[in-house]
Amino acid sequence: MTQQRFICRRQFLTSSAYALTALTVGAVIPVSASCNTFDESTRKAVSGDNQCRKGERRPPSRVVSYTDANAFGKGGHNVARVQQLVNQSVAKMVGVKDAREAFRSLFAPDDVVALKLNCLAGPKLSSSVSVVNAIVTNLRAIGIPFENIILFERSTVEMTRVGFPRDLVGKSGPRCYGNDEAGYHRELTFSGDIGSLFSNVVANQATAIINVPVLKDHDLSGVGCGMKNMFGVIHNPNKYHDNNCDPYVADVCAHPYVKQKLKLTVADGLTAQYHGGPAGNLTYQKREGRLLVSTDPVALDATAGQWIEEQRKRAGLASLTESKRAPRWLRTASKKGLGEHRLDRIELMER
Repeated sequence: MTQQRFICRRQFLTSSAYALTALTVGAVIPVSASCNTFDESTRKAVSGDNQCRKGERRPPSRVVSYTDANAFGKGGHNVARVQQLVNQSVAKMVGVKDAREAFRSLFAPDDVVALKLNCLAGPKLSSSVSVVNAIVTNLRAIGIPFENIILFERSTVEMTRVGFPRDLVGKSGPRCYGNDEAGYHRELTFSGDIGSLFSNVVANQATAIINVPVLKDHDLSGVGCGMKNMFGVIHNPNKYHDNNCDPYVADVCAHPYVKQKLKLTVADGLTAQYHGGPAGNLTYQKREGRLLVSTDPVALDATAGQWIEEQRKRAGLASLTESKRAPRWLRTASKKGLGEHRLDRIELMER
């Protein structure tokens, strides 16, 4: 696959045309209030006593799950189609007609917006340049300058090897660097059962965060998508993987640096993986051209978990619970007020 380079200021003028023209939103298929579940064993492990009751309906959280089979071209991603997919997904998530209006409702022109990427698995299963470009194009379209857009990960080298060039200033593109260069806030802070130094990006620089994880499983947490990606903002994630990362994933995301600043999750499932994560494994990957988008991080991960379970079942693999990695931290996150983990209370909009 041909590696794509990140947009510079000149390329932005061209890519902006995609943001302005690719705004038609496709049909959606809302999910009913009946119990829409994981594998049965996983549902019980995750949901606990919070089962849907006959006739019960509540205002649901919303997750948009759009796919585009034409998101892939001969040399990699079809940039125009990916831009359109991002535009339509975010607009539908917010409930407006176009992407600029959607981004304007979430971010202000004076915001410093940090995009948390996931580049752990290398070029074949990382946050894609095309998806990140599409998000940046929309941020620029609502007046946010390059120097106020930060792309970050655990280390700069993880980002550069998948196509994001190091840029500490943000003159010709977004600022782009890892925590190894940004550093960590000096004060040890606590949230639930975690005590960590948080990246300076989220502690001292960003006023808003967009999480851009990869749709994939994780060998310990079960779901390795959105909230688990926030382990990349603390200095000691290696200490918080016991008990399938419960309650640690929820605790990291409940910290004010994350909870108060996380505005949007755009999960990159253009290429997604349902077994063998968090590292890349071609045997268990699917190229569906899928994005999951939500302002509710718990609902998005619950939806990601359902997709993982469905693919595992089709492949004849054991469920996450049978594999001893049920994502129980979803229920913990819901109890902490971070979002909705019960699938029957999530409005899933598919195309």
